[in-house]
Amino acid sequence: MEIERLDEADAVVVGHEQAGDQSVAASETRDLQAYRVEYRATVEATYAWDAAALELRQAWEAHETKWPPPEDADTDGDCPLDPEANAEVENACGRIREIAENIITPAMRAIESEDPDRHLIGLENCLKGMDRIKEKVADAMRYKGRSLEEAVAALKDGVRFTLSYSEQRYTSGVIEDCQRLLDRGFQAFDRVNSWEKDEYKGINGRWREPDSGLLFEVQFHTRASFEAKQLTHAAYERLRNPVTSDVERDELQEFQRKASAEIPIPPRVTDIEDYSPEQRDG
Repeated sequence: MEIERLDEADAVVVGHEQAGDQSVAASETRDLQAYRVEYRATVEATYAWDAAALELRQAWEAHETKWPPPEDADTDGDCPLDPEANAEVENACGRIREIAENIITPAMRAIESEDPDRHLIGLENCLKGMDRIKEKVADAMRYKGRSLEEAVAALKDGVRFTLSYSEQRYTSGVIEDCQRLLDRGFQAFDRVNSWEKDEYKGINGRWREPDSGLLFEVQFHTRASFEAKQLTHAAYERLRNPVTSDVERDELQEFQRKASAEIPIPPRVTDIEDYSPEQRDG
């Protein structure tokens, strides 16, 4: 759909009959000017990203032609957990789903309704797949020495939400929505601002549902940063695969850097600071 451009001739003429009207008119003029600046910036960012995204898709198609998808390292189909641990993790996944559906998702929907200038996206995928959770729990037990209970409790993104903003509203929107999460009773756990990183741009925050102690993630994106994340997901998965060659890894990382470099940067985005649990607790 063609996006209508706003021309200089579209400006509203302000009347000057009365002093009171002048004050109101001046305010309306400032609001209109701010809107026009924001509108132009949004349109320009949209056109620039759409052109870049097309080239990135073509580049990824060429990469897949050159490097056919590798087979998974674990091809025997076995669960990474023993039967008892597997059953416990499946029960934990059931509890996670229940808390997500009955407590966290309704709260996120309510937060979304408080501001029409951004919205939740990908809500149908807010629950991490059970197989991936089992894999993460098994890795935490094997490589970090955690117990099953500790590994399940340490999951930070078994439930994940994504809020999408325009570039111009991004910084203020993220700050306001973080406050809304606090106002809903969720406890801040940590936050990572990756807008200055080379291979991924966005902000990821983790929150705790206080009654259950369940951690969940909220990602804060623009349309471009979210689409870049989707475009580079296959590259990310290949980088996670131990059978991927070092030569291909270099190309995959370069592809991620190229995608990130094309994302329009929201104004003042570095004002949003990282914090870890230790920094948060002082």
